[in-house]
Amino acid sequence: MKVLDMLRRPRAELDAPVWLRRTTVAVVLVLAAVAPLVSAPYVNFDRSMVLVYVVVGLGLNLLTGNTGQISLGHGFFFAVGAYLSAVLIENHGVAYPVVLPLAFAVCYVGGYLFGLPALRLHGLQLALATLGLALVTPAVIKRFEHVTDGQAGINVTAAEAPVSSGLDRDQWVYYLCLLVAALTYLVVRRLSTGRIGRSLIAIRDYEAVATTLGMPATRTKTTVFALSAALAGVGGVLYSFVVQYVGPEAFGLPLAIAFITMIVAGGLGTVPGVVFGAFFVVYVPQWTAELNQSAAGITYGAALILFIFVLPYGLISLVRWGLAPLVACIPGRRSDGGRSEGTKDPGLELEPVATG
Repeated sequence: MKVLDMLRRPRAELDAPVWLRRTTVAVVLVLAAVAPLVSAPYVNFDRSMVLVYVVVGLGLNLLTGNTGQISLGHGFFFAVGAYLSAVLIENHGVAYPVVLPLAFAVCYVGGYLFGLPALRLHGLQLALATLGLALVTPAVIKRFEHVTDGQAGINVTAAEAPVSSGLDRDQWVYYLCLLVAALTYLVVRRLSTGRIGRSLIAIRDYEAVATTLGMPATRTKTTVFALSAALAGVGGVLYSFVVQYVGPEAFGLPLAIAFITMIVAGGLGTVPGVVFGAFFVVYVPQWTAELNQSAAGITYGAALILFIFVLPYGLISLVRWGLAPLVACIPGRRSDGGRSEGTKDPGLELEPVATG
């Protein structure tokens, strides 16, 4: 029971020194870089899908975990990125590296325009508004079949490995996803900590006080929504490279639920938790299907319910609990009371933000 009580804490204390954190990230990146060279193509496919989910989850976690805005509509922007990639590459011959920044820009603008009116809503109202966006996505794709090929979908034959690289296609796509995911992780980690992160949390928890101190709450939330939508679009582009096919049935409500499940299962409001959550939504459905193929949905749902009861603060709490004894023996630990990113009390460190 003591273990369960510790895992249920909002933030398990793990005051690791900075050098240990950076070393851990470096080791993980090295292992991730070596992994596709010794793995079968189907294994690289699953790992590439994990990285796709990581990119989307980092943006959504910034919106929901740090800013407190619940969105079920990011599957729409994911679909925009995937179809933009498929149409431009297959029908217009655009080089696939160009599609990534283009999808980022298009989805950023779309997310900003959608966020302007939508973020005047709060809580369940915003969730319902974005839920409508998730529900209409497949219908919109089918409606514009002269562009999207409707129910038939579009095959994508891009992202072939250069001959000089000596890599197979699955390895090349994996490295492309790894590069984008690593850059996204660094940017979101930077945004989630320090002054910007404290400002987001202040707006989430004390919006009236934050506004009084000069923080532009509406503009900040709209910008974060646009950024998370842009990352969802980038994830959609990577999805089209990995799967090599886009069709309307892949972008329905189950995808939106998978995105939310990912950030909750990993640890809401924690950047490393997104990585664990991505592994959860990719591999747990496969494992439950192996247990009982005819009742895979029921098995997965039961596993998810059990998981939420045992680890309500996500897999990151389990990792922190497991590493706590090791970190306790390391000199040079931080003396901030064990607080991690996103956990500092914004009421103690609110900083005015220029509104000009």
